[in-house]
Amino acid sequence: MASRNGEITLRDLMAWEPHLRLLSGGRKVTAEDPLDRDVEWVMTARSSAPMLPTLRGGELILMPHRIVLESGVPLGMLVSELAGQPVAGIVIDHPGPAPVTSQLPVLGVPTIGNDLESDLNRLLTSRRGDLLRTGADIERMIAELTARDARPGELIETLARRLGLGITVTTATGAILFSTTEYASSRPMVPDGADRESDGWIRQSLLGQRMLWVGPVAPNQRALGRLVIRRLRDGIQRTLDQADATAPHGLARVQALNTLLQPNGASSVDQIAANALRAGLPVGTQLRVALYASGPRETEARRRIASFGVLHDAGTLDNMTAQIVAVQEPRARTFAIPTGAALDLPTTIAISAPIPSARQLPEAVRQVRFIAGLQQRGLLTRTEVHFDDNVHLGAFRLIYDRWGTPELHRYVDSLVGELLRKDRRGLLRETLRVYLEHGGAQRPTAEQLGIHRNTLTYRLRQIRTVLDLDPDDPKSRLGLHLALLASELPPAPPVLQ
Repeated sequence: MASRNGEITLRDLMAWEPHLRLLSGGRKVTAEDPLDRDVEWVMTARSSAPMLPTLRGGELILMPHRIVLESGVPLGMLVSELAGQPVAGIVIDHPGPAPVTSQLPVLGVPTIGNDLESDLNRLLTSRRGDLLRTGADIERMIAELTARDARPGELIETLARRLGLGITVTTATGAILFSTTEYASSRPMVPDGADRESDGWIRQSLLGQRMLWVGPVAPNQRALGRLVIRRLRDGIQRTLDQADATAPHGLARVQALNTLLQPNGASSVDQIAANALRAGLPVGTQLRVALYASGPRETEARRRIASFGVLHDAGTLDNMTAQIVAVQEPRARTFAIPTGAALDLPTTIAISAPIPSARQLPEAVRQVRFIAGLQQRGLLTRTEVHFDDNVHLGAFRLIYDRWGTPELHRYVDSLVGELLRKDRRGLLRETLRVYLEHGGAQRPTAEQLGIHRNTLTYRLRQIRTVLDLDPDDPKSRLGLHLALLASELPPAPPVLQ
């Protein structure tokens, strides 16, 4: 008798009527939770025979203490007899412990008055009518939106506003395709094949190994969630199918993917996810973004990038060839490329860290722009750098989190600002950076810069007259080095809100 079609259950009724409290939930003999039984109607037992009229199923029986006393039958015997009937449960106002039955839930109230039966039935009738009207309204909205080829994101947002419930669509790996709730990342991962509420979430499977989640659902909204979940599934599936069928191909697809890498300030993450789906990006897998410089041996660059997964051409970005990579490995790649091979690459390659879905594409683009900018300035010696390779990204990985922020600008200005303003040609800045990289050793510094040691000594003297910190003080070197590195970063792109 568990609810399957959005009907009202004992659990729903308890959420709506605070005076009802659970005394005994009944023991489960199947996977069915007794509190998920449908409640069709409420009736009160009588003291004379027959105590109840013919039962049709789903009745909630009120069993007042006075009726039990007048009948002369012990409460435990009456409850045991009802446990064999198709009733939803029993409500008592008896003192003492509640009788325990094999399956029948026993609820309690302080007093079963003359009006409790009619009050509960009015509540059931009112809520059932509200649910039916909402269901019809949702079906109408879905029909109107799908008739004008609304995109999945628009449909989901419109339905979520109407219902007052969060709606999330995820891939098989749990990556979020669409979501209207900030709590989407906390959704429960119930076992495959399950179709039940779990920790306030209700889910339904979609085609393509996608999953629809409704929630978090408050206890007083469970009935609404169950009522609409299948309607939502059918409507959202239709819009997803339409998006898959209208995905662009050839040069149009390249342009669509390129647009994903260069969203304007009005683009939300949900719009990016919808456009990625429209462009035919695969779902259920992680993504990376890669940039490499054009050259005579681009085939080698593509081969290296393809070791991460399937390449999707995305045009050009910052005068570099762009690729979106559908990652095939379920875990992070092991960086086994020999250092010599990476240094001998004929072109530079910048690869982002893996992202769980297209919603995070702006962050991946920011990562590869950061790496490519460092490569172009000669600040990274390796020609192939991955954002999740902290070993070779080094201190730049720490600086990245403050890239483009006023805080980082103030930090740079306070430590080396005066040096940067007076060093118009950048010679002193480069000299100090190389000097710090060699730990204050003059000979290797001069050799790397290709200058005489006397020239180095002269430059260092100029540097010391400007700085407040001594570059030969071990306690000062780290701060100066970080400030110099930060001063040479490429311009930061705007952050998508």
